[in-house]
Amino acid sequence: MLEMEENFHHRNSAQNGSIEMQSVNDFGDNDSQEINPLVPLGEENSKDLAFDDGHGGPPPGSATSSQVVINIVISFVGAGLLGVPNAFMKSGWLLGSAALLVVSALNVYAMLRLPAVQVALQAKYPAEQLHTYGDVGRCVMGRTGEIVVQMCLAISQAGFGTAYIIFIAANIKSIAHVSRLYICLGCIPGLVLLVQFRDLKSLSPFSLLANTANFAALCSVLFQDYESYTPHNDTIHAIKWDGLWYVIAVTIYSMEGVGLILSLKGSSKNQQQFPKLFIGTITIISLFMAFFGAAGYVGFGNATDAPITLNMASNWSTMFVKLALCLGLYLTFPIMMFPIWNIFEGWNEKIFRDSTLGRVCSRSSVVLMAATIAYSFPHFGKFLGLVGSSICTMLAFIFPCYFHLEVLGSELSWLQYSLDVTILIGAVLFALKGTYESVIGMMNGEGGEEL
Repeated sequence: MLEMEENFHHRNSAQNGSIEMQSVNDFGDNDSQEINPLVPLGEENSKDLAFDDGHGGPPPGSATSSQVVINIVISFVGAGLLGVPNAFMKSGWLLGSAALLVVSALNVYAMLRLPAVQVALQAKYPAEQLHTYGDVGRCVMGRTGEIVVQMCLAISQAGFGTAYIIFIAANIKSIAHVSRLYICLGCIPGLVLLVQFRDLKSLSPFSLLANTANFAALCSVLFQDYESYTPHNDTIHAIKWDGLWYVIAVTIYSMEGVGLILSLKGSSKNQQQFPKLFIGTITIISLFMAFFGAAGYVGFGNATDAPITLNMASNWSTMFVKLALCLGLYLTFPIMMFPIWNIFEGWNEKIFRDSTLGRVCSRSSVVLMAATIAYSFPHFGKFLGLVGSSICTMLAFIFPCYFHLEVLGSELSWLQYSLDVTILIGAVLFALKGTYESVIGMMNGEGGEEL
């Protein structure tokens, strides 16, 4: 808090390089108007100026409860879900389900600390604009805090995009038996073109197509778990303690969406009801994830792979499901990259915003880096574990609880204070142990043969 007073009153987030909260349209056309590409808001909202944190959130106060629920589902259900059955195979279906639900509950508690901190800081500094995670980090720890939070958000987004390419390479190889190198290289040209879009509205058709493909494919995967089930000799374990750390890491990765919590709350018409709406929606998502993971493990036993699509039978319908998921994730990649552009291009506007060549080269280099990492780390499940136990743990647990203690510590009840401290210490220890084990496992080639 020491840097807060001296930093607060002479700048706001639109002027200090915290580009997270600005509309992506500011990169080009200041008169452009943006709507949420994920949930159509209707004609009555089509003229609203957008509040965009880089994730495409709708204008403040314009989203109905149903729209907020849909955006929560879109924000928190992704490719990580396809690694949950493999995590359950390593931990057992009962221990995996219990760990997933407990981690999810703690995750919800930690994420909701951010809106509480935002309200407290806004009351103390009413003139300050506090719309994003980075804004809160700046208020609590000064410019250093803002940079650290923004860097973690950027790395996590890059990690998600890289996981998409790993997934695509694994599934295309299972269909066409083509080298992973050629598949990763083949992803680059289209992604380089897609990431050059300067506003989310231009990507709206791709977003709609991606979400439709992902939803249809996930339902098909679950159906095939049932349709393709045949009795097998594998013992379906309820508890395998040596897989506990791994299932926790995959769960944290799969449920990571803390960077959206403030914009989701700000978009809601009834913000007082947002916590209940958020808790209810995440509870349903968590129960579905537990069911999905257990069903996949029971269906394929010790052969359960990550992603689980690799277990699906080889026929035309399976090929369609895999291609639909690959298409959905491929088209989601440029949307996931927008927070990165907002952060880094805001740090040096002359090079990245005002220079077309600088912007094109910088965005293309991120795609090349993601494809290179995807080829270098081929195992989907292990990559999820690494990202989940490191960056995602920091964003979802460590920062929210630390900010909550720093800003509201003296006002908290004994129970709240103890819970914050317990989560904070536990998350730090898990991040250290989980990251170490994930790195060692990947270096030793654990987690299955190269996909």
